[in-house]
Amino acid sequence: MVKRELKNSVSEEETALDVANENGKRPIQSSNKDGPKRMKTKSLYRQPTAAELNRLQETENLFNSNLFRLQVEEVLQEVKVKEKTVKRFQEWYNILKSHLISIPEDVKEYDLTEKAFEKHLKVKLPVTNEIRKSKVIFRFHKFTDVEIVGSYMLGCSIDSKLVIDLQITVPAETYTKNDSVNYKYHLKRAAYLAYIASHLRKLESIEEIKYTYLHNCSTKPLIHVKPNGKLGNHLSVHINLVCDSDTYKLHRFSPTRNNLRESWLLSVEQQEGADVGPPTPHYNSSVLTDLTAAENQTFLNETLVNKENLKQAIILLKIWVRQRKLQVSGHVMSMLIAYLVQMKRINNIMSSYQIVRNVWIYLKSSEWDTKGISLHKGQDTPSMEEFHTHFPIVFLDRSGYYNVCWQMCKGTYFALRRESGLAVDMLDNGKINSFIPLFMTPVSILMQFDHILKFKNFPKLKQAILDRAPKSSKVNYGLDQLALVTDTLYDLLSKGLGERAHLILQIVEEEFSWPVTKTVNNAKKNGYVENLSFGFILDAVNAISVVDRGPPANLPDAELFRAFWGDKSELRRFQDGAITEACVWDARALAERRAVPRQLVNYLLALKYDIPSTELYHICSQLDELTARKSAGGQQMEESALAVLQAFDELRRDLRALSQLPLDISAVYGISPVFSYCEPFPALGINLDRNPRRRANASLIKELHNAKLPEYTPVNKAIVELSHSGKWPGELDAFRCLKAAFHLQIAERLSSQHALPAHAYPAHVDVLRNGLVFRLQVAHPKEITLVRREVERGVVRHKESEESAALQCDTVLMPRLRGALHGLHQKHPAFGPAVCLFVRWLSCQLLGDHWPRSVSELLVGAVFTLPAPLQPPAQPAAALYRALKLLATTDWSTHMLAIDFNDDMSREDITELERKFAGRENQTPYLFIATAYDGPQPSVWSRRSPTKQVVLRTQLVARGTLDYLEKALLVDMVDSILPAFVPSLSGYDVLIYLQKRLVPHCTERLDAAQSSLAEEAVVDDVIPVVEFHPVDRYLDELRSAYGEFALFFHDRYGGDVIAVLWKPDVKEIKEFQTLNANALEQVSVGGETKYRVNKEAIVEDFQILGDGLVKEVIINK
Repeated sequence: MVKRELKNSVSEEETALDVANENGKRPIQSSNKDGPKRMKTKSLYRQPTAAELNRLQETENLFNSNLFRLQVEEVLQEVKVKEKTVKRFQEWYNILKSHLISIPEDVKEYDLTEKAFEKHLKVKLPVTNEIRKSKVIFRFHKFTDVEIVGSYMLGCSIDSKLVIDLQITVPAETYTKNDSVNYKYHLKRAAYLAYIASHLRKLESIEEIKYTYLHNCSTKPLIHVKPNGKLGNHLSVHINLVCDSDTYKLHRFSPTRNNLRESWLLSVEQQEGADVGPPTPHYNSSVLTDLTAAENQTFLNETLVNKENLKQAIILLKIWVRQRKLQVSGHVMSMLIAYLVQMKRINNIMSSYQIVRNVWIYLKSSEWDTKGISLHKGQDTPSMEEFHTHFPIVFLDRSGYYNVCWQMCKGTYFALRRESGLAVDMLDNGKINSFIPLFMTPVSILMQFDHILKFKNFPKLKQAILDRAPKSSKVNYGLDQLALVTDTLYDLLSKGLGERAHLILQIVEEEFSWPVTKTVNNAKKNGYVENLSFGFILDAVNAISVVDRGPPANLPDAELFRAFWGDKSELRRFQDGAITEACVWDARALAERRAVPRQLVNYLLALKYDIPSTELYHICSQLDELTARKSAGGQQMEESALAVLQAFDELRRDLRALSQLPLDISAVYGISPVFSYCEPFPALGINLDRNPRRRANASLIKELHNAKLPEYTPVNKAIVELSHSGKWPGELDAFRCLKAAFHLQIAERLSSQHALPAHAYPAHVDVLRNGLVFRLQVAHPKEITLVRREVERGVVRHKESEESAALQCDTVLMPRLRGALHGLHQKHPAFGPAVCLFVRWLSCQLLGDHWPRSVSELLVGAVFTLPAPLQPPAQPAAALYRALKLLATTDWSTHMLAIDFNDDMSREDITELERKFAGRENQTPYLFIATAYDGPQPSVWSRRSPTKQVVLRTQLVARGTLDYLEKALLVDMVDSILPAFVPSLSGYDVLIYLQKRLVPHCTERLDAAQSSLAEEAVVDDVIPVVEFHPVDRYLDELRSAYGEFALFFHDRYGGDVIAVLWKPDVKEIKEFQTLNANALEQVSVGGETKYRVNKEAIVEDFQILGDGLVKEVIINK
C-alpha cells in the first residue's frame, strides 16, 4: 500500500498567526498582501463534484480497486515514450527516410552465387552458404516509401528497450514466378537488404548497423540500426523488408503446398515422375509473413485508431508477457486484441483493466492447439483442419492463409494459457494487491521451473536429431533446423513425462546479431554458441511416481507403448487385477523419487538419440546431499522425521491410555521442528553408549579423563493438555509445584503401565520411545495469567512481559503453528526439505543463531502460501531459490508478510495487520511476518529477532548467493553448488577455532565423508544424555559475559569456528562509571584519564573460558 502523509488544511505559518497574545487578543493582521494567505477549509468538506462522482463510479465498475487504477495509470505513464524522444526520433527518421529514398535504381544484374555483388557493396549477405546453392540473378529495383509500422505506429510501444520497426516494401518486379521455391525469394530478399545496408553505412546519423534475425528465424534477417547521440541510448531501429501483395497469389503458399524441393535441400537427385515433395507449411509461412504484412498492419491500424483503452490494454499485456519471459511477440497480442474486438468480446468502452481481464479469461479457456481461431470471415481459404494437420498452434490472419503463430511451439502456448489462468486467480484474490505480481515482478528461469534440462554438447544432440528426423520434417522446416530440433525434443519430452509435468517450456538463448561486414558463418565462430534448454513445472504428486502405467497388453496401443519405451517396458500385474505394460524406475527414498524425471529424461535421450547422461545437465537435485544424514549412510531427513512422528503417535496413544492420574490427558501436541519435517538432523533413535552412567532411568555425563563425548541427542518437545479443572492454585509457585507433581505422576505411570523409561523434572518429563527421547511439558492457560500478574500497592494488574510472551508462544501458539506447518508439508512435500536447506544455509553463513527457527519456517512457508505470480514449487532447491529471492529483494521496512495457511484471515484482518505494521514504533519488529495464530501481538515470532542489522546482513549474503547460483547453474553448469554454503570469514574481527572432535554434528559438515551406522548393540532401557552441546554452552557464556561488546556467529551444524564482530561503540573513549566498569582499561587523552574497552583482555578471556574446547584464537587484521 502507498503510504501518504496526512496534511493539515492550514499551514504552520497560519497557525502561528492565530495564537492569541498575552492580552488574550489576536494580533493585528499584517497589511502585507504577499504574506501567507489563509486557505479555504470549506473546500475540504464540500460535496464531491460530478466529475469526481463519475470517476468513483468508473473505478467501482471498471477497475479492481482504486489502488489498482492508480497503479495502472502510474505504470502506463512510466512506460509511455517521452515526448522528447518522439521529437528526436521524428527528426532522425526524416533524415533516414530522405537518405533511403535517394538510393538510385541499379540496372545491373548480379549473380548471387558469386561474390562480385558483395565486393561491389562492401557488405556481406546476411544468409548462410546453404541458401546460395541455386543460381539467382538479382537486380535492385527502387522502392517508393519507408513506413513506420508495429507497436510504435499503433501507439502501443514501451519506452524500456524500445525498438521501432521500419518497413520497406520491395517492388513486385524484383521477384520472378519461380523465386517462391528453394529459398530463392529469401536470397533475393537478403540481397536487397544488403544493398540498403551498404548505403546506410554512409549516413552520419547512424552510430552502429548490424544484421539480426526476425523472431530468431535464421532465414529472415533484418537490419538493426542504432542512432547516434542521445537518441541511441533510448531506442534502436529495425528495418524489415516485405513484398508487394501482388507479388504472388496467396494460395501458392497454402499449408498443403510444397515450395521447397527435397532434391535441392538434401542434395539428392529427383526421379522423373516423382511428386514435388511433402507439404512445406513452415517454409510457406516464412514467405507469407512478408506477403500479408501490409494487410494485417492496415487492419490493426483501423481497429485501434482513436481507441486508447485498447492500446493501454496491449501495453499492459506486453509488460505482463515480458515479465514472464514468454516468447510471444507484441504483434500476436495486438492481433489477439483485434480478434476479440471483432468477436465483440471486448470494446473501447471497457477500461484497460476490464480488457486485460477478458483477454486472460479468454486465453485461460482457449484451445488454439485443437480449435484454432481466424480473423478471416470468408470460406474461400484452406480449412482449419488443414492448418491443424501441419501446425501445432493455429491463429489465422485477415487473409486466411497466414498462421500468425507459425513459429509458436506448443510449450509457449501452454505457458501463455497457464499464466493467463494464474493471472485471473490473482485478480480474484482480494487478499493481495495483484498488480505487483502481475506487472512488477520479473520471473527468472530458476524461480519459474522446478527442473531445468540443459545440454553440454548441443551440436551433437542437434546432429543426432537431424540424422533421425523423417524427410518430411526436414523438408518442412528447411534450413530452420533449430525449430525442428526444438519441436522434436518437445514432443519426446511431453510424451515421456506425461502427467508428471504441468508445463514443458523451451528456453532459447538471446538474439544473435553481427556486423554487416561479416558473413554469418564467420560471425558465429566468434564466441556464438547455439543453445537450447527446457524448463519443467512438475506436478508434486505425479512427478514422484515410480511406475508409468501403460495400456493393457491385449490392446494395439501396447505395441506403440513398447516401441516408445524400448526395454524399459514390461508386463506387470497391479493390485486391481489389471495386467498392463509399465515402466518401473529405480527409486526408494523420497529424494530419489523426486529425481525420477531426471532418470526418465536420461533414459529417453540415450534410447532415441544415443546421448549419454554425462552430456546432459539437470538443475533439480544438486542440494539433495544437504538433506541427507552423512553419519547414517545418506538417510534422508524425511525418513528420519517420519520415524519420529510414528514413535510420537505411539507415545500419544500410550499417554491417553494412562490410568490413575488425577486429571486425564486430553491432548498431546508436538512443537519441535521435526513434527513439521523442518529439522535438518532429526534424532536417529540410537544410543551407542553400552555402559552408561545411570541415575534412575537417565544417563549422566561421565567425568573420567578419557571419557568419550556423548553423541548429541536432540529431544522432541511436546505439550500435554489435561482435562478441565477449576482447582488449579492461584499462586504461581504453588501452580508450578502442582505441575511438577503431575510430571512425577506421568513418569511413574509410563514406567509402570507401559514399561517406558521416563524421568521427571520440575519443568518437564523425558520419555524414551523407540530409542527416541520425547520431552513432555504440562501446559495450562492459567499459568500465563499468573506470570502476567503483578501486585502494586494492593492493586492486581496483568502486564505482558517477555516471560509471559515466551510461555504463551511455547504452550499455546506453537502447537497451532506447528500443526499448520505440518499441514503445509502434507500439501506441498517440498516444504520440509526446503526449510531444512534454508536453515542449513543460514547456519553455514554463521547467521543461524540470530534467526529464530519459526521465522525461518514462516519465510519459506510464504513461498508456498504466497507464491504469486507463480505456483508453489515442487522441488526443494527451487523453493530455496525463491526463499532467498524473497528475502533479498523485499524492502522489509515497508513490506510485511501475512501468511494465511487455511483461509483463516479475511481482507479486513489483513488490512488491520497492515495498519499495525505501519504504526509500529522504531520499525520493531523489522521483519514483520504475521499469521492467524499470533494471538494479540502480531508477528510475535519475530518480536525480538532477527534485528534490522542481521536482516540487512542476511540480505547482502542472499544476493551474493543468488548471483553465484545463477552463474554456476545456468552458465558454468557445475555439478556441485556447495560453495554457496561456504561463508566468508574476512569481515570478522576475531575467529575462535574449536576442537573438531568436540563439535556436535561434525560428521555432517559439507566436507565430511559419508559413513554408515555402527552395527553395535544399542542400549534402549535408559534415556541417553540429551541436548548436550558444548559449543552452545560456550556461546551462552560468551554472550552472557561479553554480549554488550561483541556479536558472536557460529554454524551449529558442525561448524568449528566462532566468528566475533566488535560492536561499533567499543572504540569509544568513556568516562568511568561504577555500573559500567566491566572490561575497561585506562588511557590518557589530553592529559586526562579516560577509559575504553580492553579488547586484548577480552580475547584472552575467550581462550580461558573455552579451555579444552578452543583450539586457537586468531585476530583478523
